Amino acid sequence: MKMLRLTACFCLVFMLTASVLTAQPARLSLDECLRIALENNYRIKVARADRDIVENDKPISQYLPTVDLNARQSETFSHQHNEYADGTVLDVNSSRNDSYSAGVSLNWRLFDGLAMFVRDDRQNALLAVADKQLKQTIDLLITEICAEYYNILMQQKRLEAAHYTLTLSEERHQQAREMYGIGTLSGLELRQAKIDLNADSSTLVRQEETVRNAYVRLNTLMNVPLTNRDFVHDTIVLAPKMDFETLRQGTVERNNTLIIARQAQKISEYDVKLARAYLMPTLDFGAGYNYSTSNTPQQNTRFNRSRGPNWGFTLSWNLFSGLDDAKRLKSAQLGVKGREYSYQQAETEILGNLTLLYNTYENNILLIEFERESAEVASASVGIALERYKIGMLSGLEFRDYQKNYLDAIDRKWNAMYLAKISEINLRMLSGEL
Repeated sequence: MKMLRLTACFCLVFMLTASVLTAQPARLSLDECLRIALENNYRIKVARADRDIVENDKPISQYLPTVDLNARQSETFSHQHNEYADGTVLDVNSSRNDSYSAGVSLNWRLFDGLAMFVRDDRQNALLAVADKQLKQTIDLLITEICAEYYNILMQQKRLEAAHYTLTLSEERHQQAREMYGIGTLSGLELRQAKIDLNADSSTLVRQEETVRNAYVRLNTLMNVPLTNRDFVHDTIVLAPKMDFETLRQGTVERNNTLIIARQAQKISEYDVKLARAYLMPTLDFGAGYNYSTSNTPQQNTRFNRSRGPNWGFTLSWNLFSGLDDAKRLKSAQLGVKGREYSYQQAETEILGNLTLLYNTYENNILLIEFERESAEVASASVGIALERYKIGMLSGLEFRDYQKNYLDAIDRKWNAMYLAKISEINLRMLSGEL
């Protein structure tokens, strides 16, 4: 019986342990979060579909001939009344005429002012734009994932600090109760300790909510169940400091927005070439085979049939179109200038944003060392302050100041590290290094 109870207890403990282990969410690194997001995120799927549509629209048909097949059958009934010069009258009732025709034709444009080649190059430029727009969407998603991932790390560190502060407040409140019980502490101090304990409890609850909300935003970007939590366990590590001139050169060469603007310039140049192609003649080749029969019993020629192939060339040149072609060419040339101005504006704005972001990046790196040292000092000081409070060498208000200084120092430290990392990621995105 005793053995049976031991076995039952062992099975129960094993089942509880297994359930706890299986309930623990798997840890995900930043790379794993990015991989999941790139597979699941709907924005990426939409961007890929848009890119595939542009690729599918390549004008292949303009190089190929068109082939048409047609057939026709008709049957007519008519009543004829004829009066001739010699006075003869002829009435034909229910005259029936049957006709059948069929044919196949081939049309092939051999020359259109080279417009077909220009359209092909223009479509390739549009495809390059679509590729960069997809890359831009991916880079933006990567930036958002990194921001939320590191935000969770920062908020979890704040949560740890809030837990520690609450533990200190609980010890303070317990100490105050004991001292009040033996009459060495006033009731006012005990009530103030309780107020501070409640305040720290509220801070902890709000911080837990902040962490949960951060996980919801990250899960939304990854398109996974929104209830997934506690899978981020990492630290914020900064890469070696980046050089501004290297970032600037990379931005001019690889920034997605600037590449798209340069492609837009090419597209406007192709529009000019297309407008000039409309001023040129066109040459078409046509060939076919036709078959037709007609049956008219009441006519002199009662049956007729024809069949045979045909082919030929057609040269066409629109010499005057009411100045439409000239206006089209002028508009295309003006479009080239507009695209040049747009590129210059985009380059100026992006390099300005790069400079501002780099200044923020440098300041945050500088602040990290200060705030890290301040957090270490504050952490050591609050422990010493608790011991001094326990032996009556420090008042409750003074101890509370140490607690606040500790929380503020921890918050500033992780906020500086977070902002420096986000600045680093945004700089890499602008310079095309993601």
